[in-house]
Amino acid sequence: TWSVKLSHSYPNDVAELNTKANFIAASMSMKNLGQVGELVGHYIFTSQDYTNADKALHVHSGIEWHAQQEILQRDKLPQFKDPLYKDQWHLNNRAKGLDCNVTGIWANNITGKGFVVAVVDDGVQWSHPDLEANYCPEGSFDLNSDDDDPSPEPDKDEENKHGTRCAGEIAAVVNDVCGVGIAYHAKFSGIRILDGPMTDSIEATAFNKHMDVNDIYSCSWGPEDDGKTVDGPRSLAQIALKHGVLAGRQGFGSIFVVASGNGANKGDNCNYDGYANSIYTITIAAVDEYGNTPSYAEECTSMLASTVSSGNSPARSICTTDWTLGKNHDQQCTYDHTGTSAATPLVAGMVALMLEARPCLTWRDVQHIFAMTAVPIPKNKDKWLENKAGYTHSNNHGFGVLDSWRLVNAAKIWEQVPWLTSLKPTCKGSNLIIPNNGSGPLVLTATTVSTESSKHLLSTLEHILITVNIQHLSRGNLRFNFTCPSGTWSEIPTREQDTSSSGLTDWTFSTVKCWGEKSIGKYQLKIFDTVNGKTSKLKAGKLKSWSLKLYGSQMTSEDLKTRRALINNAMSGEFISPNSNFSISCLPGQPLNFDITGALSERTLKLVAMLSCFFVFWGAYYTLEM
Repeated sequence: TWSVKLSHSYPNDVAELNTKANFIAASMSMKNLGQVGELVGHYIFTSQDYTNADKALHVHSGIEWHAQQEILQRDKLPQFKDPLYKDQWHLNNRAKGLDCNVTGIWANNITGKGFVVAVVDDGVQWSHPDLEANYCPEGSFDLNSDDDDPSPEPDKDEENKHGTRCAGEIAAVVNDVCGVGIAYHAKFSGIRILDGPMTDSIEATAFNKHMDVNDIYSCSWGPEDDGKTVDGPRSLAQIALKHGVLAGRQGFGSIFVVASGNGANKGDNCNYDGYANSIYTITIAAVDEYGNTPSYAEECTSMLASTVSSGNSPARSICTTDWTLGKNHDQQCTYDHTGTSAATPLVAGMVALMLEARPCLTWRDVQHIFAMTAVPIPKNKDKWLENKAGYTHSNNHGFGVLDSWRLVNAAKIWEQVPWLTSLKPTCKGSNLIIPNNGSGPLVLTATTVSTESSKHLLSTLEHILITVNIQHLSRGNLRFNFTCPSGTWSEIPTREQDTSSSGLTDWTFSTVKCWGEKSIGKYQLKIFDTVNGKTSKLKAGKLKSWSLKLYGSQMTSEDLKTRRALINNAMSGEFISPNSNFSISCLPGQPLNFDITGALSERTLKLVAMLSCFFVFWGAYYTLEM
């Protein structure tokens, strides 16, 4: 049988149209089986003579389009006995609002098999009956107690439940306890760091711990969300993040998923969170089941994407596994997991699904797929900005809400992006007074030209880092506006709670709003000092120095458009079907495949020396540890 669409205009009379279809079918020695549902002009033709019938359909002037019918494999969705599954709206909420759109992925037998998500948190009660079967001891460690068991310590305030809840969202098993994880055949490990004093070396160790086993690191924590803290990874932790994306997953890069923060009620902004600002992490925001921005959810220009979590009533919280070690806590499950802490592990689980479909996605491939497939939502239309490359971004939700179906189908057909390149334009301006009392901003510019861009193989942008050194007696009064050559702008707002006189020392802001745009042209930074009545007599602030670093690749705007078109064509699900023979070969991990002499030639010697010292250091470190 073949489905066919008749050519030319259709008669108004249904009987006349059917007569025409019968005549065309008979002219090719075929039989018309009737119209396809309610699709006018579309029919099913059948013939016993396959070869001649197919040739006739190709050349018949009365046929605009035809396709041979085939038997499609369609499985029923999993029937879970887990008692909380019916309440896990974040997994199946089609009738009411937003969810992760994952059930179709499960129906194609993609459930996170073969990948490990490390829950970096206050410990995980891995012996919980909803978790034990998916526990990966080889990837686990307790950095607070210095042993291999990441189980949380019982405490009177019942605070050490966080990691167990996050692990349940990712990999709770299919059984008769609580609910299921979004990647319920993935493994999880526990890395316990939040139940004791934190140091730079502990964070650094956590980010690279057992990275030969762990593929994804889920980090639902960060600096204090009080609207006045400026903090992030220190020197060792920054090195560890970079080392993870270079050496993790056999060179494809560890995937670090971090929460954007819950301090919006206190006027906080995740541009002042160094984990959210890092180019090596994926910063995740929250949206409630109705598409609203929760009152706690911070915003920032470095936001990559968002997913569902708790919201204000009547929006529900997340149902998941709960620990049983609290003083008054004998329940195994919870209906009350909340915040960006609950959004982050869901995204980590989505990445596990993507990697099952395409194991050799690099850390940057994942970021690109997020940017291309995230779905902008109609709420807060005034806060969405479409840049000149066609990407739509919001400080509240990043490039949009993540959709498991779109992510996995895109991952299946994705080819690795070129190596990450960077460029530091010359930034003139130092020891400059920042005008206050509404006198206008301090305006700074930096320009890149085509020869520079070509030399550094930087055609289109990804992340842009703006680093400032500023003296100021009340830094919360500062507002920053950054504009790319295209005119796309990013704003970092004031923070009323931040009255610190410490200023900003080598602080790096990040923006992804210019993603995909061309790198050539003039960049502009405006610094506003929005003093109020109480601080109007303060001494004017001073910009001591500033710098830009542009990250991207040699992909052109046309390359990115082609990729987006391929993704749209893959959304039918044909490539992820268990019956599909489609596959793309995997190249080796990029650090093993990159010739550093082919680009950035003036920096080659420094880069070789730095990498050599770096790997010698880490080799000695791991040898001593073992």
